[in-house]
Amino acid sequence: MQDLPYDVWWHITTFLSSDQIKGLLTVNRLLFGIAMDERYRTSLIGSLFHPDTLRSLKRLVDPDVALRVRTFIFKPGHICKLLQESTLEKSDAKVSNTLKKMRRSDGGSSSNSRMRMPIKTPPMAPEVALSHLVQLMGQMTSLATFQVEIRGEEHWYFQETATTFFALGWSTFGRNLQTLDLRVPLEDMAKVLPDPGQGTLGNLEMLSLRIIRASLGTNHNEVILGTILPFIHAHRQTLRSLTLDVAEQTNLSPLLLSLGLPSVTHLKLKQPFVSQEETDYTGLQRFFKAHRMYLTRFDIEIISIFTHFPAPYAFFSQECFTVALPRLLHLSIHAHHFTEEYTGGILPYIHQFKSTLMSLKVYAHHWSFEDARTLAEGFVSSGRLRELNISVFHFEPELLTILAVNLPNLEVLTLDFHEVLPGGQVYDSSSRREIPRFCEEMGQLFFPQWRLRSLNIRPLNLGHSERASCKAALVEALPNVDVFCGLGRKEYLSTQAFV
Repeated sequence: MQDLPYDVWWHITTFLSSDQIKGLLTVNRLLFGIAMDERYRTSLIGSLFHPDTLRSLKRLVDPDVALRVRTFIFKPGHICKLLQESTLEKSDAKVSNTLKKMRRSDGGSSSNSRMRMPIKTPPMAPEVALSHLVQLMGQMTSLATFQVEIRGEEHWYFQETATTFFALGWSTFGRNLQTLDLRVPLEDMAKVLPDPGQGTLGNLEMLSLRIIRASLGTNHNEVILGTILPFIHAHRQTLRSLTLDVAEQTNLSPLLLSLGLPSVTHLKLKQPFVSQEETDYTGLQRFFKAHRMYLTRFDIEIISIFTHFPAPYAFFSQECFTVALPRLLHLSIHAHHFTEEYTGGILPYIHQFKSTLMSLKVYAHHWSFEDARTLAEGFVSSGRLRELNISVFHFEPELLTILAVNLPNLEVLTLDFHEVLPGGQVYDSSSRREIPRFCEEMGQLFFPQWRLRSLNIRPLNLGHSERASCKAALVEALPNVDVFCGLGRKEYLSTQAFV
């Protein structure tokens, strides 16, 4: 066993959980390396009171440990805050000592000096943490994913901190970085992003940006077009995935109108929606037209923030959603708090991709039985759909029949629902007891030809014995399904957990 090559040991560990891999430190030299890689694969530096932060600050100063980090999550706000508080305390101490000397020279007493509230001392002094942070930034040579997060009041502490955290990091791991996730205010973008004069991140493939201002007085267009657009443009040849997470009503059209990304295959857009008049999708339409032959995945998450009730219209009938995307394989739609009137056009929009889609996920929109039937029937001619995630009002045996007939090649099905139908009980002569009517109808179905391998449904809101009967009926009717709600067939039947 000692002589097995590294690749064999690594393959063996792929069958283990992360915790099990981390426990292999003392088995042998090769497994020690694999366990160390797993232990430090993802590292966090945030609050100095967080144990993961302390572990990272102490261990990643070792170059052999730092090079094992593949994902680094950096939340600089707390360290910046403590650094400023430390500076103020030192300044206050000098003033206090001066006042004490003045009182003594005047013959006064210092016993009435103002009492300070005790401040919780972090396990590591912020100055020491900063020193370690700068050191490890220059040692994570294998970093592939970098996430930076600055939220709320943290912006003001970060803005006032003179230390440049990132310059050494970009020069160290920039050439290997594949994913960059910036969850920072627009005002901090220029301070976080690499200096244009330092060159580009030559292997950057995935870019995720949160679009939010720390101050309403900030001109978001100046930052978007003056800082973000040049950065994206500089990496246009390598970027394959772009995520824009817009946290406030911001017009992205000027940005989208200016983008040309010849390698992009994935666009994810998350944006608030007020009304048709206040949301401009001309940029999105142009982006689709310019990249129609490249896009294979599109995720859209629209959050309704109606402060009034504007005239309803068919949201998915807008011109931007009529652009043909002939290579689209994966579509995800998440419409928060949209009424039925606003989701009009969603079926025609989805069906225009029926010949190419392999996965479809629609969140926060409940389908009626008839709409679910129409949705499934639209894909019958292609047979390409492999994964479906939808919500329905009612989970009933006939729905599974419709899906099995129209989507015979479906492999993964996720269903959310309000209630199970049919309700009520019926006497079962074979078991001489009453069973749920759902079980009786499921007992008459059998899908040996359906290629479904995984079924994920919300817990059946029934009594324990009724739920057990319904689960048994599902398992019996679906012989090819290996995983029910994340569990194997036997475990799904035997578990006492509410699944």
